[in-house]
Amino acid sequence: MNIPANTKIVPAMVTTEQKPTDQVDATALSDPADAVGMLAAADIPQGVVLTPTRLARPVAPPQGLQVAVGTRAVTIAVDNVKGVAGLLVPGDHVDVLAAPLRGGNELRAYAIVRDARVLAVGRNIGTPEVAPTGSPAPGPKPTTPPNTWITLAVTPPQADSIMAADLGGVVRLALRSAHEPGRSLAPEPIIYASEEKRTGPAGPPKPQGVVVVNGSQVTRVIP
Repeated sequence: MNIPANTKIVPAMVTTEQKPTDQVDATALSDPADAVGMLAAADIPQGVVLTPTRLARPVAPPQGLQVAVGTRAVTIAVDNVKGVAGLLVPGDHVDVLAAPLRGGNELRAYAIVRDARVLAVGRNIGTPEVAPTGSPAPGPKPTTPPNTWITLAVTPPQADSIMAADLGGVVRLALRSAHEPGRSLAPEPIIYASEEKRTGPAGPPKPQGVVVVNGSQVTRVIP
């Protein structure tokens, strides 16, 4: 059949025909499967012998981050300590830990996000190769540069928490087991030193003083 230019070749468009060897172009395709999936580089008339010069390989569409509806992609700058020794790869799941800057009564870290999926490591958005059985291919994970960026898929409120923690503290990532349920532990609300100073420790309200009236004289006694 006639095949217009830039048309993707499907099995119904091609067939085979037996000819003597001296009547066949040396570069002619011998198997229809070699043409299926390719594009017609130009108009191909019916009955023409297919050769590689008449075909073009389709160009793969540009790949980008696949961000699901309702989630946001947030990037965190990490080093070999904050980024799990540079062993993270796209597809891993992590907890985001944040420790406020010193100034409070105690030093503590908070798991502000649980089970965040790693979308990209640096500019690498590829996923690790998978063996035919469905398990990750054997061999060590590729290491990432000492200083890089980790992009995570999180909800909008989680994105806000990560942004605030990055400005007001230290953020690290903790790799999760692939077999651990996503909701095995709840996220922890973070408390900053400024909030603690403003609200004060929990306890009964302090007395505000006693007013003493002596004739026309009023005195406030503060304990």
